[in-house]
Amino acid sequence: MTLQKKLQINIVMSNYTQRSSSYSSNYDYIFLDNLANSSFSNYFRSDLKNLKIKTSNNNECNVLYIPAYGSQGAAILVRVPVGIISQTTKLLLDVYDTGTTFSSTLSTGGEVLMFDANSDTYSNFFMNYSGLSSNNDSTDGGHFLRARFVPNIDGTSPTTLISTFASGASLGNGRVTIARFKRIGGCVDINDNATYHGSTIGSYMMQLDGSLTTYGEDIKSTSFIWAGTDKDYLMFNGAETVVMASSFDAYSSGSDGEGNYKQYHMHGRVGTGTSNTSDYLEGFQRNNPTKIYQNNYAEVEIAPSWFATTDFEDYNYVDLKWLLVFPSPLFAANGIPQVTVTNRTRTGIRLYKGSHEYTKAYRGSTLMWNANDDDMDDTGLHIPDKIINKNWDWVF
Repeated sequence: MTLQKKLQINIVMSNYTQRSSSYSSNYDYIFLDNLANSSFSNYFRSDLKNLKIKTSNNNECNVLYIPAYGSQGAAILVRVPVGIISQTTKLLLDVYDTGTTFSSTLSTGGEVLMFDANSDTYSNFFMNYSGLSSNNDSTDGGHFLRARFVPNIDGTSPTTLISTFASGASLGNGRVTIARFKRIGGCVDINDNATYHGSTIGSYMMQLDGSLTTYGEDIKSTSFIWAGTDKDYLMFNGAETVVMASSFDAYSSGSDGEGNYKQYHMHGRVGTGTSNTSDYLEGFQRNNPTKIYQNNYAEVEIAPSWFATTDFEDYNYVDLKWLLVFPSPLFAANGIPQVTVTNRTRTGIRLYKGSHEYTKAYRGSTLMWNANDDDMDDTGLHIPDKIINKNWDWVF
């Protein structure tokens, strides 16, 4: 096991909103799905398992390695202490030789919830209905879960895929839902805060291919409930990863005859990934006047839908590979993080006396500090704090 490269992950958040006191967790979670597209990818294993991520003060972060699948690349879910997160968060990336394999140190269950069709029995994670089946997967030799649209007029059983393991997390902690599909297309809805027989307020994505309905309209669009705009084409078609985020940041609370309520600033996003190159729809509602009496998120619903009959058997289904749900107040509230991988920023102590900056400093005959004369960039030699001389100005 040889450390071969020290890099840096730069995470810049658009529409940055400071995390409020209503969020309770000491950690945040960031989903990194475009590391393999960086200019340093030749140093990475295809599964990214030779990478370790640390905070800027050199503490190792717990991570969950997400495998690649078909056209969808490998990813890492990283748990980050909230104290180091800002609009321009930096994480340290240690790259070991490609023969090294690390295992995930972040376990699922508790805050991080996951269904994996390769290893999990779907009846432990979803409401059972006649449209579900587990099928062998030719892509990786595992399995996938097929959810087919099944009409049920009298409402005695579900007609869509509804989870049973995701409810209970606090609205104030935000929610990120990531679903990787072997196949998603046609007409499908996804709601990250759903209940059987009705829905609560959350992020809701609707995709409609009008040519597949009895109306036969030439419409292919994707809409998002908070965005106020549609995409005039289908965003999700084939093997895709759907990322959905909801943020509820309470700005007011009270009670009335219906019980205790809160009013929230809300943000939502649905897209094909978390990087700045992903396709997405996004919306914000500031000072939303709706009184919300619920305190926790409900379930995740994935609904192949909009078929008046069952004639479209080639279209009215989705094939789910895995479903990941975790809290991330900053990610949920701030939308698209722009993630880049660069060489590690090197910092050191620079010496001043008066207004003059010294490019070199010696301790006896030992060169302790050396800066480039042109741009004063640190070349890597640092003066230890213990030899600070009170006759100099020490600037970090």
